[in-house]
Amino acid sequence: MSLAPKACRDELTSQLRARLRPGTTIALGDGVGQLRTMEDGSAVCAALSAVAAEIGEQRLVLGWLPAPLQGLDPTAFSETVALMPGWGVRAALRHPGARFIPTSLAAIPKLLNGPLRPDVLVTRLVTRDGRLYFGTEVSWQRELIDTGVDVLAFIDTASPAASAEAALDRARVTVLGYTHDGPVSVPPKEPDALHDALAERVLSFMPAGARLQYGPGQLGTALLRNAQVPLRIDTGLMTDEVVDLDRRGLLIGEPSATYLIGSERLYRWADGRPILRGLDHTHDARRLSTGAPFVAVNTAIEIDPVGQINVEGVSDKVVGGIGGHPDYCAAGRLSRAGLSVIAVPSRFNGRSPLVKNLSRPASTPAHDVDMIVTETGHADLRGADWAQRRALIAALFD
Repeated sequence: MSLAPKACRDELTSQLRARLRPGTTIALGDGVGQLRTMEDGSAVCAALSAVAAEIGEQRLVLGWLPAPLQGLDPTAFSETVALMPGWGVRAALRHPGARFIPTSLAAIPKLLNGPLRPDVLVTRLVTRDGRLYFGTEVSWQRELIDTGVDVLAFIDTASPAASAEAALDRARVTVLGYTHDGPVSVPPKEPDALHDALAERVLSFMPAGARLQYGPGQLGTALLRNAQVPLRIDTGLMTDEVVDLDRRGLLIGEPSATYLIGSERLYRWADGRPILRGLDHTHDARRLSTGAPFVAVNTAIEIDPVGQINVEGVSDKVVGGIGGHPDYCAAGRLSRAGLSVIAVPSRFNGRSPLVKNLSRPASTPAHDVDMIVTETGHADLRGADWAQRRALIAALFD
């Protein structure tokens, strides 16, 4: 189908008015493919906000967003629920009707098929050979479509197609028109010497052929840049450095992730590759913990004396969500030849991550942490009792 720009905007408004009633729950597609503008340059979220305010009593569900949603008016919704705080939802969460759910990514599909089930999903898709696919993320969205949630979609002509899943059933999707935005560009931040030192220590425990899970950021970049043995990538958010790992001949097979996040270099490389799958696959501890050794490398904001981890923030200051941290740590611990690694600088902004008591609830339990690594050493907690864990962790940060 092809609609003129104004007709595309009018079609969105018309379709929303036909579907929304007081008490409706609306979900917005997430990831770097978050909706921005229609063909005429007008913001999708501005049109959505206007209809929501007109009808009233609308609940909005937001996933992981790398940038604020253009044109979104949180006051147009009676409630805004974020599945991941931080990043692009910070502005929305400042409003009285907004809140975030302390959940791991593996639990999101259950939430969205239960108490937070949307009536409507508004998202972005791509076309290849006349069929519909997700482009730069699958996340929790595919499961909603497959379970019958009403879908309004825009086709992005500038997005890569990196889904490893089957084409979507066109009968389940109402295509409203086109966007030419492409994915949000999030170039990697260069690691410094501290991150390189951390990466070198972590990589010393990495067996050749292992599956690596890593987080986006300077440590993740350093890990992939400093890798010297062939690796498989089995992670949540896949970044630019996978491209160089491949070019150096150290990437085994096709990588697996549920989101892309990076620059145009990553998006060009990923186009046409079967990389992305839903959370039910990428964060499934049973799958992750079997097969080739699975090594989960994550970080922490706070670590308590026995190894409980907080990744959300400090006290009332929330900087991120729980995300896949507990999912991947549990899988790394259960993998027979794998590891659950927490890699942190011994000090950050003059502060040690080791604290007497976590200032927020634990994101990951102590028993799912095999090893804590700093730039100066490591504490191997496997086989340690509580008293031994205390001694090993204290010595590491002494």
